[in-house]
Amino acid sequence: MNKILHKPRKLHFLWILILLLFFSLNVYSQNSVTTYCGTGSPGFVNGDTSVASFNKPFGICIDYSGNVYLADAYNHCIRKIGTDGQVSTYAGTGIAGFLDGPATTARFNQPINICFDGEGNMLVSDFINQRIRKISSDMQVTTIAGTGAAGYQNGPADQAKFNYPRGICVDDAGNIFIGDSWNHRIRKISINNIVSDWAGGGTTIGVQSVGDYVDASDTAARFYTPCELSIDQYHNIYVADAYNHRIRKIDASRMVTTHAGSGGFGPNGGGFQNGTADEAQFNVPTACHVITDGTVFVGDGSNQRVRKIATDAIVSTFAGTGETGFGDGPDSLATFDFPRGTVFDYELSRLYVVDYNNHAIRIIHIDQFTNVANHPVINKILLYPNPVKENLFIELDANFSKLQILLYANDGALVRSFSANNEKTVKLDLSDLEPGYYFLQLKNKKKIITSRKVLVIGK
Repeated sequence: MNKILHKPRKLHFLWILILLLFFSLNVYSQNSVTTYCGTGSPGFVNGDTSVASFNKPFGICIDYSGNVYLADAYNHCIRKIGTDGQVSTYAGTGIAGFLDGPATTARFNQPINICFDGEGNMLVSDFINQRIRKISSDMQVTTIAGTGAAGYQNGPADQAKFNYPRGICVDDAGNIFIGDSWNHRIRKISINNIVSDWAGGGTTIGVQSVGDYVDASDTAARFYTPCELSIDQYHNIYVADAYNHRIRKIDASRMVTTHAGSGGFGPNGGGFQNGTADEAQFNVPTACHVITDGTVFVGDGSNQRVRKIATDAIVSTFAGTGETGFGDGPDSLATFDFPRGTVFDYELSRLYVVDYNNHAIRIIHIDQFTNVANHPVINKILLYPNPVKENLFIELDANFSKLQILLYANDGALVRSFSANNEKTVKLDLSDLEPGYYFLQLKNKKKIITSRKVLVIGK
């Protein structure tokens, strides 16, 4: 009798182990949210990310070297978070005003959104100044367009008027596009410095004016307080149409369609629903960011979530519970307080999120199973096994001299540094690391070759 009962007990114990392992791997396979920098309270402190502070940051962008830049709106300046983890002031004095000149003395008044052009110049939507500014690669600030007076006027850039410009993006020819929020239009600044309407129209303009919702060609289309813009490699422009609670799309022929969103209109017309793009609902989305495979991330502000519009037209919650808070952890448990701008770092496989009312920058660490496209250079290495218990092997498809291998913890701290020289296979002993996600980065002569996410499950 004892023998008969003994086998089921063994089987029961085995099933418990299998279920625990399954649960652990599923927990590990979640995306996770950490706070990169920002204290949760407004401030203006430079230095290490652990002490730096911001005041209602809004827009965000990243350069080719991996440095992150913020439109620190209520500090009236542009901040830089270097790859060394040091926060500095990129342009502006911290005092509201308007002044062109060297970046160290120039003044802004609530800069809202930023992007880089193909020549390394930063473009800025200077919200209260009603201007579009440029920070050149030699750190000189100039005005590209706008008189400083709120209004609506096309024509030569120095005579044009905007009504609280928000979103900004640039195509590969150098044309600049503006989300002109209270003119309910998308404006274009051509390479010849002429301002025109690219999409949207109507006669109702001005702060708190009521826009409209119409999908149509160019100026026959209607928007309701368009905010951030993001452009893809096919010249499609994605628009966070805030009070229409939708993400709109303007194709290269200027046809405006609804990329995702349904439901009501106006400041209180938003909702929350995942599902197909034509059924999903948003609530005051003020930011959107398209990546190379066509996935669009949305700062769904009043829903306190970061949403994802996949290439199969399915909308899902990428991070956030929907409750207001300032909590790190797995994506399904993390909390935000009005998430705005987002930008994807292909090298480190992470999404930076501007957490507006928390005065912070958050990181959503992307799990390898979430179908977010990695940068093409990732194919230069073979990494196995992953998950790893003890030893991790790296196989390279080319010989690299003086290769630096860096391993970062989930919070961005450097935990290991290895070196290799002209080796095709590198073996790393990770047996003493705590279980969790790590980020492996390969550098050669200070240039990032590739980055990979590594799951250590321990012995």
